[in-house]
Amino acid sequence: MKFHALDDAIDWIERNSEKLLVGAVVVIAGVSFVVVVGASGGGALLLAPVIVLASSETASGPSFLAVHP
Repeated sequence: MKFHALDDAIDWIERNSEKLLVGAVVVIAGVSFVVVVGASGGGALLLAPVIVLASSETASGPSFLAVHP
């Protein structure tokens, strides 16, 4: 999926969260995110920036956008 603005993406995700598959890629304003499930194993979907999932020599802290249906 591709969105040009964050607000549009959040609106769509809130209305269609049951259609999102874990592992799907969502592009918001040119930034790629992967859909993951919250650490609690519950119903919270998170969009993890793809860069967080990439390996590098420098460890960086996770940054997530929480979306609650």
